[in-house]
Amino acid sequence: MKALFTGECHATGNNFLNPGILTGTSAGAINAAILVSYPDADICALIRFLEDIWLNRISGSPERCGNGVFRYRGDPLRFLDARCFTDNPFRVVNEMSQDLAFLTQNFYQHALRFLITSGSLENRALQLIDVGAFITSEPIRTLLPRLIILDGIRRSERKLRIEATNWTRGIVRTFENSEMTDDLGFSIIEASASLPGIFLPHPIEDDLYVDGGVLVNTPLNCAIDAGGTTLHVIYVDPDVQNIPLHRLESTIEVFDRIIAITWASKINEDVDNARQINEGLELIERAGHDGEMSNKDIRNFIRVAARIAKRDKEGLPYKKLTVHRYHPHDDLGGGALGLLNFDRDRIGSLIERGFTDTVNHDCVASHCLLPTITNNRNGTSTVSSRG
Repeated sequence: MKALFTGECHATGNNFLNPGILTGTSAGAINAAILVSYPDADICALIRFLEDIWLNRISGSPERCGNGVFRYRGDPLRFLDARCFTDNPFRVVNEMSQDLAFLTQNFYQHALRFLITSGSLENRALQLIDVGAFITSEPIRTLLPRLIILDGIRRSERKLRIEATNWTRGIVRTFENSEMTDDLGFSIIEASASLPGIFLPHPIEDDLYVDGGVLVNTPLNCAIDAGGTTLHVIYVDPDVQNIPLHRLESTIEVFDRIIAITWASKINEDVDNARQINEGLELIERAGHDGEMSNKDIRNFIRVAARIAKRDKEGLPYKKLTVHRYHPHDDLGGGALGLLNFDRDRIGSLIERGFTDTVNHDCVASHCLLPTITNNRNGTSTVSSRG
């Protein structure tokens, strides 16, 4: 985003990108919400502010007690860390007391379930394992209200779309600016960044919600539905074939590769969906000029005809789409637990890596969806797409 917003990227013609729509899941939801919540600020100043947040508020460093996202419950090392007593000498004591009460209740509930539920001993024993009980997102819950102005989101002209997964029903829900109320706004943002199994689900309107990345790691469709025509999609997943196979030496690394494959498949599916919309619009143009459509053309058009007709009926017709993709092609390292590494030096290196990659953005290598000029039989120009 720093390269895009400051005019360092060839994909924008080295112009300053000032987005009208910001979408996100997980950490992207936090980033998008911060940027939209300051509607009167200059976009370059905003991206510098966001970088400062990640380096000096979210990351963990030798000068601070822990990071701004999570901490481990009942961690005795915090008693030995003088940094944790600097701001509030009683904070660690209060945290430890609350952690002890939470863990005691959690253990009691799991032990009771072990005793009263039916099933094999092995299955009941597995239900005793709850990694999430030892991790709390209390730091990010405390930090978000200091960074995000919900009223600013509601009155911003920029469209915000945050996606979270309904943990009860197994579907994605998209939250918009007007839904970022004082009562629910922070819960929505935190829910979208709550990786299940590590962080607890968040209750929103009688349902539980978790990380939007469970089903939609890169929310393209909601950006398209919001009227976006030129999409800049930023994600941190490498090309699956470039994840070293020698990392598959443990169960957690195997599951990490499964997730990477699933997310890569989804983003490719979404870009293909955008390509089909372009092809459908092109077929309409061609039919208007010469009235001829092959059987293959008809089959391709049927795939997206309903969506195109629905948008036309709503008075929001689709336009042809350009999709730029920014992501590391090789593995960033850190293994399966890299998502929980908030070390300041690592975050700084990732920001610099993202900036450099975007400055040197190669649409061919990144499989972007780009417009190209073709000529109709009558000699006029129209826009088609290529992958």
